[in-house]
Amino acid sequence: MKRPLLFLLAAALLAMSAAGCGAGDDAMPLRPGETLTVDADRLVRQLMEIDFKDRTAPDAVAVTCSVRSFGAAPEGASNVGQLTTIWAKTVCGAPGPDGMLGMSMVPVKITLAGQPELFMPRDGAQYSDDLAKLFPDLGVDLTAEWPEFPAMRAELEARASGR
Repeated sequence: MKRPLLFLLAAALLAMSAAGCGAGDDAMPLRPGETLTVDADRLVRQLMEIDFKDRTAPDAVAVTCSVRSFGAAPEGASNVGQLTTIWAKTVCGAPGPDGMLGMSMVPVKITLAGQPELFMPRDGAQYSDDLAKLFPDLGVDLTAEWPEFPAMRAELEARASGR
């Protein structure tokens, strides 16, 4: 459920913004298209592509992800450098030996204080409990089919094919 990320991930965060970290743990919803959401999506995508490759892909295989951030903390943060936590829906994939794109769809929580860490719900019986522990109530249903999944899959496929 918990996976520490590489030092390289901290560099990705620093490259995103020179601002300091905010205080507090109250979550706020992120709205599509807003600058903070776009920056959070970009950061989560960078972190997920590194983590997903480390866990699942052979060395020469490119990993791509599509991300929709839906929440962040602290409440009131105005830029990604102030965030301590981001919650997002992710669809990541890498071509398999047969050339077909294998995909993984998972909600994630990323903490950014100190070394970034990635949290995702475990499969099976623990999934529902982990959702309750990891994700605040931001009006997003993570148990149902994601309405944005078709667009996320299309984006992933386009990025993976270089379009």
